[in-house]
Amino acid sequence: MLSVLLAVPVSVGLLIWILRMKQYNPFPKFTFVKLLIAGAIALLLSGIITIIGGIINLLIQIGPEQLKLMTDAESAVKILKEISEAAKVITPERMLMGFIRTFILIGFVEEFLKFICAKFVMRKEGVVYTWMDALLCFAVVAVSFQLFEDMGYSSGSIVLAIFRALTPFHFTFAVFMGYFYGLGKVKGNGFYTILALVVPALIHTLYDFSISLLQRDDNFIFLNLGMNAVMLVLTVLAVLKLRKWHREGTLDIFILSTEKTPFSIEQG
Repeated sequence: MLSVLLAVPVSVGLLIWILRMKQYNPFPKFTFVKLLIAGAIALLLSGIITIIGGIINLLIQIGPEQLKLMTDAESAVKILKEISEAAKVITPERMLMGFIRTFILIGFVEEFLKFICAKFVMRKEGVVYTWMDALLCFAVVAVSFQLFEDMGYSSGSIVLAIFRALTPFHFTFAVFMGYFYGLGKVKGNGFYTILALVVPALIHTLYDFSISLLQRDDNFIFLNLGMNAVMLVLTVLAVLKLRKWHREGTLDIFILSTEKTPFSIEQG
C-alpha cells in the first residue's frame, strides 16, 4: 500500500498544476474528470493490445511445426525454455526486430490510444479553443495514464514506486504531442499532426527499448542510464517550456472554430 501511495504525489502534483494553469479559463463541467477517465481507458486498452500482441509474437516464435507439441506439458516447457534462451542472444537482427515490436506494441499503441481518447473528449464544443487548451488536454490524459500505470507497477516495490514517481515521462510525451498537434492546427498542415503521434511514440520506444535491453543483458546499463538522463532533461525542459508558454501566452492561439467563442460566451 505504501509503495502505491509513493507513486501518486508527482502525478497528482502535475494535475494540480495543470488545473491552476486553467483557473482563469477552466475546463467545462466534468471535462477534467472525463480526461482522467480517458487516460484510464487508454491504459486498459493498451494493456489488452500488448497482451494480444505478446501472444501473437510468442506463437510466431513457436512456429506452426512446434505448435502441435504445445499440448504436451513437457514439450511445451522445453520449447518455451529454448525460446527464452534464444532471446538472451542479442544480434543486430534481433535488436532491430525488438525495436520494431517495441515501437508497434508500446510506443505507438500507447501514444495513439492516449491521442484518440483525448480527442474523444476534446471533440465536445467548448473544451478546446486554443493551442494551450489542446496541449493541456493531452497532458491530463497522459498524467492520468501514468498515475494508474504507476499504481499498478509499483505495487509491492517501494524502490520502483519512487523511481516511477520521479520519472513522469508520459507527461513529457504529451507536451510533444500537444505542441505538434497545435502547430498543425495553426499552420493548417496535417504533417505536424502526424508528428504529434510519431515524435512521442519514437521517444517512448527508445526509452522502453533501453529497458528491455537492460533486462536481457546487464552490459546495457550505461545505455539505459543515458536514456534515463536524456528523458529527465526532456522532462525538465517540458516543464520549463510549458511554464513559459503559460506565463507569456505563447500558445493562446485559437486553433478550432466553434459556434461559440469565449467572447460570445462572456457577452451572452
